[in-house]
Amino acid sequence: MPPGRLTLLSAAERRYCEPLLRGFAECHPDVELDFVFGISTDLHRRYLQEAAAGGSTADLVWSSAMDQQMGLVLDGHAQPHGVRHTLPPEAAYRDLAVATTCEPLFTLSRDPSAPAGTPAEITALITGDADRFRGRIAIPDIEANGLGFLAMLRWSLEELHFDAFLDTLASCAPRPAEAAPALVSAMAEGAELALHLLGAYARRAVAADPALHIAPSAAPSLAVARVAFIPRRAANPEAAAAFLNYMLSAEGQAAIGAAGLFPITAPQARPVAPIPLDDGFSHLLDPTSRTALLARWRVALGRPTISTGGIK
Repeated sequence: MPPGRLTLLSAAERRYCEPLLRGFAECHPDVELDFVFGISTDLHRRYLQEAAAGGSTADLVWSSAMDQQMGLVLDGHAQPHGVRHTLPPEAAYRDLAVATTCEPLFTLSRDPSAPAGTPAEITALITGDADRFRGRIAIPDIEANGLGFLAMLRWSLEELHFDAFLDTLASCAPRPAEAAPALVSAMAEGAELALHLLGAYARRAVAADPALHIAPSAAPSLAVARVAFIPRRAANPEAAAAFLNYMLSAEGQAAIGAAGLFPITAPQARPVAPIPLDDGFSHLLDPTSRTALLARWRVALGRPTISTGGIK
């Protein structure tokens, strides 16, 4: 592979990617890596702006906001990556996008015994002691956080108790947070629950503060993947393919694990329910469902209603 510059858009913070970046640099010392971290929605917006400008774009987009990633892939923004792998069918979409991790979403709680992993469990917990939870529930702001939007959308489409959950959540003035670190900070400041927290952040928070716990649940945890694809107009697709190949190698997966993330090839400690990368993903991209969720969310948070389609 010729030397060059590789621009990576990443929704994972650099400090959690250092083992992966060091390993790649050792294998490809001639590649200059430009690592761009951002909240998933900001990265998505940046990429769309680059694509609209008509020139070259970033070389690799890596994000846990699976709907944003797959929306771009299904709209024709990805080029074939040509990387050989042994991932299960649900972890790869054709030759265009791959799941590099399988990361559960947890509820962070101060109660080590109360189930709080599903809408029904959370509703029951809140209604049992509403005063305790009023103003003390942190949740991703789905208008700014693509992963939070995806998780809430999945619940809205598949969980029978979602309506009651959203009504109950609205009654206790939840605290919206734009990103995972803000959810953890809210717990440090006295919140009782933080919903839809990525497993890597949840594990670190529990390790750092003995008062915090990953809430148990009777159901498998919804699990998301950090999806990677090479844009169709990437400036250096060969370098991007090399990075993707390293991420999926045994060494790269070990580096992902060393950073505290959840490698796609590693066994899970708890039962999980991954979101598959397949043609059925399109139901999570339906504009009507997405607009309806955003409108209900704004009502729940007391925000003015809007007429646009919300997060794309």
